[in-house]
Amino acid sequence: MFEEGKNLNSCLYKVCRVVVMLVCCLFLLSCNDSRSIESTEKENQTKTDQTSGKHVIQIGSKSLTEQYLLMKMTALLLKNEGFIVKEIRFLDSPSIRKAVEQGFIDMYWEYTNTARMYYHKKSPVYNGNQLYQLVKEEDAKRGITWLNRSDFNSSWGLMVTRTFMEKHHIYTISDLMKYIQRDENKIKIATNEEFLIREDGFKRLNEAYHVDLGKEDMIALDSKILPLAVKEGRVDVAVGMESDSRIQEYGLGVLKEDKVVFPPYHAAPIMLTKTMKEYPIISKKINLLSAKLTNEKIHHLIYQVDILHQDVSKVAYDFLVTNELIQK
Repeated sequence: MFEEGKNLNSCLYKVCRVVVMLVCCLFLLSCNDSRSIESTEKENQTKTDQTSGKHVIQIGSKSLTEQYLLMKMTALLLKNEGFIVKEIRFLDSPSIRKAVEQGFIDMYWEYTNTARMYYHKKSPVYNGNQLYQLVKEEDAKRGITWLNRSDFNSSWGLMVTRTFMEKHHIYTISDLMKYIQRDENKIKIATNEEFLIREDGFKRLNEAYHVDLGKEDMIALDSKILPLAVKEGRVDVAVGMESDSRIQEYGLGVLKEDKVVFPPYHAAPIMLTKTMKEYPIISKKINLLSAKLTNEKIHHLIYQVDILHQDVSKVAYDFLVTNELIQK
């Protein structure tokens, strides 16, 4: 009886072992089939892209509305030429610069003095054309090509209320400085922390107008609330970005820069030289876009997105159609 039970258990063990082995084999075959299918799908996708003649271009953008607009307009232009375009947003300048240097992206829009001061580690240049040539030549050594720069200058500006301008007859930065020095008029000036320490910021303002505005006369605020602080009368003057759409929303004025104070930050498309050589149509199309961009036009587009809350893609598309860069 004991021997029979032992033999029975042995047979059951062998049967179970065979069943387990069969299940394992089937599982492995299934995995192999699934990997083969996935691999085949990828192969087919690659072939489809190649046979359709479409090529992938990766475009980057910094985290600013004006940058989103520039990236979107560029993407729409290239899609119109049959390219597959991937859009990637970056948090700051160092990360997007690293991405293009390492070939992770093909192109993005950069500012002339940003490249000069932060990537090339050189002093700012105040002549726009000379500056453009310098950064273009320097980056050419690094395998990066600067396409034609636009007239859009993303620089600093001094904003005040229209009432303040008319009451004190202040329309230029020189007018403001004379007002401050005359009878030692005290005014409240606000800016952000960055402006106070930049070489082309607070220090440059004092040098250009031969004044001695102490840092104790400046109030540091977040960039987002600078126009509001002027509107509400908490400060008389604020130094911020001229492209800030809230300047227009609050009906503020920007004092004319009658001396060369702030260096230019003209926006220009930059791309990997190897990409430009491989697809020359890109530079041709994007240069046409650069030629259409001015401060007034970009400020209006930013206003549509930030204040009127219109879709970035729609605003970019409408601009391209209006300026006859693509057909509707």
